[in-house]
Amino acid sequence: MILHKNISFSLLAVALILSCNTAPTGEFIENNSPNTFLTVKQINREGDFRLSSQINISWWGTDSDGYIVGYEYAINDTSDNAWNFTEKTDSIFILPIQEGLSEDNVLFKVRAIDDDGAIDEDGARLVFPIVNTSPKVSLNQTELPADTMYSIASFGWTISDVDGLGNINRTEVAVNDTVSGWVQIPIPDDEDRIFISLEFDNTTLTTTDAKVYQGRSYTTLQGVSIPGIEINSTNTFYVRTVDNAGAVSNVASTSWYVKQKTSNTLFINDYSGSSSNTTAAYHKTQLATNGITPDQWIINDGEIAQGKVSLSEAFPAVIDPTLKKTLSTWDHIYWISNDINRNITYALDIASEFFANGGTMFINIPMKDISQNDEIFNFLPVDSIGVLSGLQRNFLLNINTPVRYGDSNNTIELLIDKRIVGNYPLKASAGATVLYTTDFKATTLLGFNEDYIGDEAVAIENNEQNVIYFSIDLKNVNGNNNISEVLEELLINRLNFKQ
Repeated sequence: MILHKNISFSLLAVALILSCNTAPTGEFIENNSPNTFLTVKQINREGDFRLSSQINISWWGTDSDGYIVGYEYAINDTSDNAWNFTEKTDSIFILPIQEGLSEDNVLFKVRAIDDDGAIDEDGARLVFPIVNTSPKVSLNQTELPADTMYSIASFGWTISDVDGLGNINRTEVAVNDTVSGWVQIPIPDDEDRIFISLEFDNTTLTTTDAKVYQGRSYTTLQGVSIPGIEINSTNTFYVRTVDNAGAVSNVASTSWYVKQKTSNTLFINDYSGSSSNTTAAYHKTQLATNGITPDQWIINDGEIAQGKVSLSEAFPAVIDPTLKKTLSTWDHIYWISNDINRNITYALDIASEFFANGGTMFINIPMKDISQNDEIFNFLPVDSIGVLSGLQRNFLLNINTPVRYGDSNNTIELLIDKRIVGNYPLKASAGATVLYTTDFKATTLLGFNEDYIGDEAVAIENNEQNVIYFSIDLKNVNGNNNISEVLEELLINRLNFKQ
């Protein structure tokens, strides 16, 4: 019995060995190449019916013994290195038109690839009859210079092309010269709006080149400059766009006057009304007595509505960087106005870079009855204004009222020249220095004048010692004709004004 079992086991082992060494049998089947199809088989369009160069093209593939893993496509050039791989079955293409042509026939070919790496060698092909459309350019009206500017001017424009932004090759600008003065400006990726600033030396009357800064960040465009800026003259800015086919857009343009900078001091005239010129002349005479002949910016347009005036149109519409950087080119600003609700309300913002560069400012604007929460108190060295009480109805300064230096009573520096009604006294903010005070009266409903009890400052220097605010119109404070000596103390000695 034992011998019989051993023999049976041996036979079984031999059978298993023989079965493992038996090779598979049958016929080998090679991999089939995939097939590729375009959604559109043929396009017959000519003349005005040709297609735009920006086209959405779609395709698909099949594989009888596997599956499609991707596609390769080529445009015009179908040589070995010209194919591009994609897993998509559609995409938007900007088909190229040969430079100098307005129409072209462009070959598009696509071929499928299966899971074994086999490629449809025949692929699918289609010729697209396309026509090029010239690009367009338009200036952005809210990003242009004011009528008159100094050493900085900014320009914004929008480019467009029905064939797609990808079909735009470049945008170019020129100043005054459209023959040989065109300069290429980089186009930010996927952007149709471009903004640049030109900065140039306007201290001499020679024609000069402008440095170019791009964007609101004021980024220097290295190696790029614009020639032909003329000082104390009207200049014209031109812009155009060129597409990949060489088609040139319309030319958009705007003009502005470039004014020469002759002083370290800027005189800002925000004094509205018929007496604006005579008031400005008075102040400039006092400055001249102290050796200062300032540059001037007149910003007295606009009417006050709902508490304040809109920022003057004499300023550029772009505050940052254009206006901020322009104001910062001066060391000192002398600012006059006849209303505290005019453009001085914007000073905290527009003069921020001016102060960051060490600038100093003198402000002569009467103080009127305004809200104690007015934003001007964030800028002026004033904590609050006087408050009337009881039967009191207005503040009064009589003729010959002394205006004293500081809180002392021993030296009369100035006298009130004319009766002033509605000019409010000030309380200095913390850390500020009171420079001048006077004796305010309060008119009453019964017709009497009462002494006002409270802070009576009219001139204050801020804690940083870079702003002095004088709250009475200096034309009305000149009793002994020594206003020029007072300005010498305030401007030259305290604020370091110089020509």
